[in-house]
Formats: sequence, structure tokens, C-alpha cells
Amino acid sequence: MDIYQMRLVKIGPSLRERAEQFIAGQYQQAMVNRLRRFREGLEAEMTPEPWTMLEASAVTLLADICDALHLTPAEKAKVLGDDGQAAQEAILAERIRPQKSLNQRQQQALAEVQQRGHITNGDLQQVYPEVTAETLRLDLVDLVQRGLLRRQGRCRGTIYTTL
Repeated sequence: MDIYQMRLVKIGPSLRERAEQFIAGQYQQAMVNRLRRFREGLEAEMTPEPWTMLEASAVTLLADICDALHLTPAEKAKVLGDDGQAAQEAILAERIRPQKSLNQRQQQALAEVQQRGHITNGDLQQVYPEVTAETLRLDLVDLVQRGLLRRQGRCRGTIYTTL
């Protein structure tokens, strides 16, 4: 069959028609259910670590989608769940609160990432042996939440890179 003889067949409503129907409320409950299932899938895959620790971007993404779709607060709560709402409130509070300056360990971590391309908690432990691994992990998590680093991996395999 020649490309000039091909005909496009419309199957179902177009994206524009779906958006208009959604705005009219026809697909709103289905969208809430899909977003809720997406969040539940994240929760199931992220055990033992909570899904809200995904650089906080999953929470922000879902909240932004809910806002863009003009979901009611009750629908947004259904999509985000209790953990997601708490995480979103913490993120909003962090944005409102003036940023504290970086400590010396965090500055060192950023310098390492700029030089080597990545850093691990173990790398920082070699530089700061007197500081606990948990404190260093929290320093790195803070840098991720500030949007200065990206976290990849889980547990002992976690590395931090530039965005």
C-alpha cells in the first residue's frame, strides 16, 4: 500500500475532546483513581523506604498534576494519601522557610560531585571519619531536597550526582 493511499482512522475521542470531557467532569473520577493507583504502585515498590523519599519529586509531581487538573482538596487527598500530604506540607514549609546555608560537609560533597561526577556516603565517611554515617546521609538528603543533587539507587548502592 502506498503512503498516499493510507487513511487515518480515528479511534475514540481525540486528546482535545478528552480534555474537554475531563473538564466537564466525565473523566475526573477515573483520573483520580489512576493517579491513586500510581501512588499505590510507588508505595508497593519502595518498601522498606517510603515513596515520599524519591527526591520529593514524586510528591511534587502528583500534587502539581492534581492542581493542574483542578481536583478538589478531597480528591487531591485521595490521590496523595496521608504520607504524600504530609510530605507535600513539609516541602511547602521548606520553600517558605528561608534556606539555611550549607555546612562544610555539604560544601565538600558538592565539590566532590563537581570534580568526580558523583559521591557516596562512604566517600564522605573517608573525609569525615568522626561524623556518623547517618549525619552524612542526612546532609546528602538535604542537598537532594534543595535540588542540588540527584539520588540514584537505594541503601548501600546509593550514589549522588548532579542534576
